[in-house]
Amino acid sequence: MNLEIVGKTDPGKVRERNEDSIALAADIGLLVVADGMGGHNSGEVASGLAVETVMTFAKDFLGNGRNALPEGADPALSARARQLQHFIQKANTVIFEKSQAFKKDHGMGTTIVAAIADERSITVAHVGDSRLYLLRNGRLERLTEDHSLVQDQVRHGLITQEQAEKSNLQNILTRALGTEAAVKVDTADHPVLPGDVFMLCSDGLTKMVTEDDMAKVLASSATGLEAVETLIGMANAAGGVDNVTVAVAKSPAAAKSGWRSVVSRFFGG
Repeated sequence: MNLEIVGKTDPGKVRERNEDSIALAADIGLLVVADGMGGHNSGEVASGLAVETVMTFAKDFLGNGRNALPEGADPALSARARQLQHFIQKANTVIFEKSQAFKKDHGMGTTIVAAIADERSITVAHVGDSRLYLLRNGRLERLTEDHSLVQDQVRHGLITQEQAEKSNLQNILTRALGTEAAVKVDTADHPVLPGDVFMLCSDGLTKMVTEDDMAKVLASSATGLEAVETLIGMANAAGGVDNVTVAVAKSPAAAKSGWRSVVSRFFGG
């Protein structure tokens, strides 16, 4: 796997705990970001369970050159979409069952955005308002649609996207992981071209940094780590009112010098 992957999470400037979680596995091209919610420490429990469960199942299905498929998955989906959907649905079950078993965890949940990528294609799956973006030829495009009240309003023509980004109702999700016994997981497959940069992030970034500024940072940063740290720094400089998590993957064909050494430090390559 030559795809270059890096990511970080930061508590921000206001919150005492970090309820975001991140998991990366360069050997199978996996990136996962989750943003938890719930009282006490339940948010961090939910997001941690989400990324740990997805990572465990991904290693089991895809590790050591395997490519196992889950039973009973939708045959209309690609193999990787079926896998990601299965991993996330398993995570939903783990979180929901824990929330039912312990009163302090009742009602906890989390967003999740996950991707499996190689040099040819990327498959993304998500629940909630954590996002995946693509920077291609200097243009930033969002590849996921938020499962939120304001996004529903945009889709029905009630408000504009610009109004949605400033709405006081941004935090109201229409779908989350672990809050119900079953969850619908959106999946999509996209081609990967030389020089493409993919970014997964929690709303601690998207509520504090504009998409124009994200595009500039992703396009101008010499390394993936520089991009991640710059974006987190910008979110904190703008107030850091929420936890912020950013993960980046770059197509290796057009990778700049320095990216590979960054990944080696993170993954022991």
